[in-house]
Amino acid sequence: MSLPQEVSGTIVRPPVARETIRVGVIGAGFGANVHVPALRRVPGVDVTALCGTQPVKLKEIASTLEIPRTYDDYRQLFESGIIDAVTIAAPPHLHHPMTLAACEAGLHVLSEKPMARNVAEARDMLRMAREAGVCHAVAHQSRHDPARARMKELLDEGFIGKLHSVSAMVYRSSLADPERRTQECLTDAGRAGGILSNIGSHYIDLLRWWFGEIHAACGATATAVTERAVIGSPGIRRVNADDNAAFILRFANGGIGTVHLSYTSASEIGEEIIATGSEGVLVIHDDGKLYGSRHGEPVKHLVLPGRSSQIKGGTARHIRSFSILAGGWVLAMRTGTDAAPSFEDGARVQEVVDAVNRSQQLSRWIDLSGNKWPV
Repeated sequence: MSLPQEVSGTIVRPPVARETIRVGVIGAGFGANVHVPALRRVPGVDVTALCGTQPVKLKEIASTLEIPRTYDDYRQLFESGIIDAVTIAAPPHLHHPMTLAACEAGLHVLSEKPMARNVAEARDMLRMAREAGVCHAVAHQSRHDPARARMKELLDEGFIGKLHSVSAMVYRSSLADPERRTQECLTDAGRAGGILSNIGSHYIDLLRWWFGEIHAACGATATAVTERAVIGSPGIRRVNADDNAAFILRFANGGIGTVHLSYTSASEIGEEIIATGSEGVLVIHDDGKLYGSRHGEPVKHLVLPGRSSQIKGGTARHIRSFSILAGGWVLAMRTGTDAAPSFEDGARVQEVVDAVNRSQQLSRWIDLSGNKWPV
């Protein structure tokens, strides 16, 4: 593979010339349920192989999905020569070693979020991808949710003017019951488990995408349910990953933001995002609808031209959004340009996640501007 070149500050890679880009998917859970069907919506992509840790179950899933090859060792997949690119939907603590191995094999990489366990790993993944000259992306596909994508367009058009404040409040009940079996990756803080990393990263990416760089953060996390049932483990066991998180952000443009996440709510309340500025306000409700008002006019429902907000089912919504993101990743491969969100975006998100954790430890704001402490 030819190495990338820097042209006017932009990394330009040799375009992928293959008519069909062969993609391997790591992960027989979310990878098989979301990545595979989403990739099959992208023209010129062939899902060639599926990788997982349970060979018998893996072969059954691959047979159902009509995927010709399976691997229970990602290193063997990378060395096989049958793929050009890989998507990684393994537990977060494996993203770093898998990505480095993929880069060493010259494979283009799309990693699930959270990108890594910490900012050091995220920066290492970015450095390696750049040096290897591969096209890299992070699966913050919620950017492509219809209401959120339309909100980005309206913000860019100046709908709310200069940002004053934005808030995201999420109250869900999926972790309220300690006897409901939970994925292990959500229960171990040392493996990037917890709501801040796994859910908060989505909101950090969205807010940064909408409003620009984040220059400071402070916040706190909590583990409300300290013992719970875990998938693959008998009985009830003690957990240390957060199931509630709240943090404040200060943007480079002077605006402030708050994010409050509770996944132990007694009832499923849902999500509400409100952004207000010098000229107007925009609101996204949990039903996927977008509302807005300018100059004190009544708040009204805003139509999403060319988009449908009524996509039923969580998996269907994930597949649709992921297919758009994957399509951008594939286009970047074919044009030799950067995908978005890239590993650089992912590393910036991880900086904020780490800052919130440090803020709790030190009981103070954490500077992310690079002026006081280089980041």
